[in-house]
Amino acid sequence: INVMFYCSSFMALLSILIVINMKETLAKKEKFNLSMLKINRKDIIEWRALPAGIVTFLSYTAYGVILTLIPDWSEYLGLKNKGLFFLAFTIASVLIRFVSGKVSDRYGRPKVIVVGIVIIAIALVAIGIGNSFIGMMIGASIYGVGTGILSPAVNAWTIDLSLPEHRGKAVATMYISLEAGIGLGALLAGLYYSDVILRIPVIMYANAVVLLLALTYMLSWQKRHRAVK
Repeated sequence: INVMFYCSSFMALLSILIVINMKETLAKKEKFNLSMLKINRKDIIEWRALPAGIVTFLSYTAYGVILTLIPDWSEYLGLKNKGLFFLAFTIASVLIRFVSGKVSDRYGRPKVIVVGIVIIAIALVAIGIGNSFIGMMIGASIYGVGTGILSPAVNAWTIDLSLPEHRGKAVATMYISLEAGIGLGALLAGLYYSDVILRIPVIMYANAVVLLLALTYMLSWQKRHRAVK
């Protein structure tokens, strides 16, 4: 465990060195002053990016559920290494990102987001019904593919929806939604789970319904957007 934390600290320091050598991209930058710490409600949320925030919030409840329950589910299925699920998830997510970004540039963010949401919902059902090592790894891989498709498209969509001068606030809006979704998913999953292992599949199915809400919202947004055009 100590080695893991040492490696993590080294990577964090390495990232700081990389950031220090990065060039500023703002055309007009200001020096920091204390008045910047004074904010009002208009400074927190970029309303133009709220559709992306809603989709992110609903979609990332799945990640909170998985972070909370998968370690116990892995142990129940007899896996000694509880990190295998996240290894499969990460590999699948990284591999699909090589093409998912290009696909969203070509076919549009909303269409790709819809596909990502559907795949994540399928992954949750697969995890719920997978009562073996292979079943869980299949669910993990499907979830990785879904997240790898959804994440780049949502990030790009957030930028597309915002004004150039409010991109930072738009991205912050999206990440607030992401963290809130993860937190709420973890909280509700933990409250209902209460160390009753057979409740885990039920939670996975219930969270798949939440993903269907995200899908419904996304399809509704597309319909309204087409009507406006």
